[in-house]
Amino acid sequence: MSIKNRHLASVTAILLTSTLLAGCNEHSETDQDDKKGNAGVGQIGKELVIPPPTALTQVTFTIHPYLQQPTANSMAVLFETNDTSPTVWVRPAETQDEFTVVEPVAVDNTYLYSAAITGLSTDTRYEYYVVSGDGSPSGVSAVSERYVFKTYPAAGMTPAPFNVVAISDTQNNSTLGALNDLITKGIIPTVCHSQPEQCASEIAAITISGDIVNSGDSMLQWRRDFFDQMKAITPYVPLVAVPGNHDFYGNAELTNYRHFFQQPENGSAGYEEQWYALDYGNLRLVGLNSYPISKNHGKFNAEILGIQRQWLRELLINTQADNNVDYVLSMFHHPCLSELWLSGESIGSCEMVAEMEDFSRSSGKITGHLFGHTHAYSRGQSMDTRHLWLNAATAAGYREKINDDNYYQTDTRDYDTFAISQSEFGFNLLTFNQQSSPSMQLTRYTATVASKGGGFASLDDTFTVSDTLTMNASPVVPEAPQVLAGNGNHAFNQLNLAISHPDPGTIYEVQWQLSKASQFDSEIFDIWGNQTRAHNIWPMQDGSIQGMPTDTQAGVDLTTINLADFSGQLKMGNDEIYKWQKRSSEHSHDSYRDPFNGSSAPVLTLFPGDTWYWRARVRNDNLGWSDWSDTATLAIDAGTTTALPVQNGGAEAQDLSGWTVGQGYWRVLQEIDNITAAEGDYYFSARPNDSAAGNAAYDDLSQTLDVSAFSSVIDQSSAFVRFSFSSNGWGDGDHAVVTLQPIDNNGNAIGQPTVVKTESKKQAWLNNASTLLLPVATREVKLTLRAVKKAGSMADVHIDNVQLSLTTP
Repeated sequence: MSIKNRHLASVTAILLTSTLLAGCNEHSETDQDDKKGNAGVGQIGKELVIPPPTALTQVTFTIHPYLQQPTANSMAVLFETNDTSPTVWVRPAETQDEFTVVEPVAVDNTYLYSAAITGLSTDTRYEYYVVSGDGSPSGVSAVSERYVFKTYPAAGMTPAPFNVVAISDTQNNSTLGALNDLITKGIIPTVCHSQPEQCASEIAAITISGDIVNSGDSMLQWRRDFFDQMKAITPYVPLVAVPGNHDFYGNAELTNYRHFFQQPENGSAGYEEQWYALDYGNLRLVGLNSYPISKNHGKFNAEILGIQRQWLRELLINTQADNNVDYVLSMFHHPCLSELWLSGESIGSCEMVAEMEDFSRSSGKITGHLFGHTHAYSRGQSMDTRHLWLNAATAAGYREKINDDNYYQTDTRDYDTFAISQSEFGFNLLTFNQQSSPSMQLTRYTATVASKGGGFASLDDTFTVSDTLTMNASPVVPEAPQVLAGNGNHAFNQLNLAISHPDPGTIYEVQWQLSKASQFDSEIFDIWGNQTRAHNIWPMQDGSIQGMPTDTQAGVDLTTINLADFSGQLKMGNDEIYKWQKRSSEHSHDSYRDPFNGSSAPVLTLFPGDTWYWRARVRNDNLGWSDWSDTATLAIDAGTTTALPVQNGGAEAQDLSGWTVGQGYWRVLQEIDNITAAEGDYYFSARPNDSAAGNAAYDDLSQTLDVSAFSSVIDQSSAFVRFSFSSNGWGDGDHAVVTLQPIDNNGNAIGQPTVVKTESKKQAWLNNASTLLLPVATREVKLTLRAVKKAGSMADVHIDNVQLSLTTP
């Protein structure tokens, strides 16, 4: 028996006549041939009963019906009950047609039953009842209320506009009741016109991006905290879910999640139900498992990351050639970038996002990814493609401590990718429209907390629209802007750029691009995001745990910028550096996608004497980019460069004088492995063996230089330090990480250091350099050479010709 049959609880159809209803209760036997008691898949019968089932009592559910495995011709109805001999009666809704009575099987030989109903018509509403029997002449002892589901459109169909509801983190975070309110006060009144059964027609699926319960091993939480809270809508709308870290807690094999959820088994062999694809007409939903590809709040496994990434890549290649698919949404738990909880980020998730972005660029299809983990709403969009970033995890809100200064300063970041973040409760409605060209509209519905305490929470009756965004496959392209200011020669403190546009009110965001190459084919900096967008919503501290959502762009003129606001701050690649270079607690692996190979991203430094080329383009609120403006040339007046006195920077003193060994071991050599000095006769080399280094993790060598003589220009944000050095090695992965850290008058590190990670290349001297705009109050700079040993006992890391200089206007 296939694995799919093991998890898709199969059924045997029962052929009923009016005579049977009068007293015959014979039915076929179910073959309990595996742990879930699966039998062959049943089909719709021919001799069927017209009257709906009736009884004086209702079926007693411990888990009310919910829908799984939706397709164009089938649906699985699951429920948990102690009632005897349950069956499911189903027929086309709003008809007097015959019923098919389907006998479900007991999932894992428990009281959870699964009825796989097959042979259904495409894109059709069906009504169904759960019926239990007692062996009486009528055969019926209890009947549920009437429920409705709707089958999916067939592949290739372009259905009428349809909706998907996206939520996540439905776990009970001392907010029991809020999830029920989200359903009964939010989704059903807003989307289903206050009629639960209308949800079957109005909502194609409810997606849940993980952390379904707080502890995956607690059956109480599955029943009480999740299914009981969702029961008003689960009989009508399929639940499409992926696991989160909490679903693994106490349940490392994910047996309880797999007990309740039946995923399409079209993922990698051996990883069934871990990742999968599910289609609704021209929408492809891709479920992924981020737990085994995340370090913090996960269990990183490089092999699983590679297998899952390759499966996704192959799926997207096939999808690109599939004209029946216009939209692709992936969903996973751990975020790539998380504005309100940096500790939740995952490099593995970023690799999945990058695959989606690549696909969107090459295919032109509308894409996005849904995630959770951080219990706040965040919405963003990729810079150069129509790809949606959506944190849907607000089924349990108010978890990020905005009112904690340490948390706010160290575990949040206002990323350029995101246009809005706010800690709240609510849900997301994705509407897919099939007019002249495909479009996807996001509508965010936000709730107000009525009460919270004692482990419970309730939401007010009114949900308000707090955010909208529409992505069009073929958006109206705005007119290109014209260069207005910033062309020609300019003084260092007169670096204003400006554009003009015939309809500035239609500009949603602007992308300003700078390069030292006139063709913009190298060394490109993009000014885009928070400071160039019409709106940027960020929670400001107001003493409350959730903060006050504030538009930091209110009243800003998008057609002009001052480059001084970005010099020394703007990183090449924008948020790319944060995707691939996480803090140690989140840094699971060095990604092959890191364009900077572990080094700091180059920072925009508008050196005196530099010539830069720039251009701009504008984007409308449907995410359509204009053409680029003409290219302007910005020539900055020359300045003065002074060499800083690095002591013994080339090791020519034949010792370590001028330097301090922080840990490990450093020495001076003339030659080793046929490597001679890059400059002069000597160079620095790290440990010869682990014993000499005292088995320290790294070999650190540092020198601090006084720059207080330049304090006046430093405090005007106009002093630049440039350092350069040569590196060599054996090509075995050992490398140097060289940092330059500004220090204030009290010896405290200030600002961000610039970091250079050297290439591991065999017996070849490589030149390395970096430039840093010194932050206000810098009085010293500390240069640290760190050797990182990856192979063997010797650290094959050699450094020579260390130089520093300071440039002022």
